[in-house]
Amino acid sequence: MADLPTNERLYIWGRNLFQQQQEPVLWAGSVLAAAARKMGRSPEIDEALILAEREDQWPRGREVFDRIRRRSLSREDPLTEEQALYFALAELVAKLAHNAAGQRPLFDHDSGWRVGPTAYRLVAAMDDPELREHLARALGGWPQDL
Repeated sequence: MADLPTNERLYIWGRNLFQQQQEPVLWAGSVLAAAARKMGRSPEIDEALILAEREDQWPRGREVFDRIRRRSLSREDPLTEEQALYFALAELVAKLAHNAAGQRPLFDHDSGWRVGPTAYRLVAAMDDPELREHLARALGGWPQDL
């Protein structure tokens, strides 16, 4: 795998990581919660965290995704690169909840595969050892060959 470009290695790692999860929505929520410890909170992030924790809320996944996306794309208050990655994690949580609830139309089948790579990119952008540790614990480790 070392001869593959970094993006492809990240994607494969993310897929394998996601496929190991017994409760993928809760896992993705724990990754978002780990990021929130350093990145701060917002109403959209809080909604995604609640969504991940409560299966009865999963059918609201698309609604929560739409709110997060609107905030992500806001021109009045644009996000930094780091914030954009953080909000991308929240979007993935909402997508996973929506799909797990069986709501139609489904989001991309590989949405969960992007949780690990997005967290990896967030850590690279932030260069914060404490954030790296929080996310490593939530993810279950980092890829060895990057």
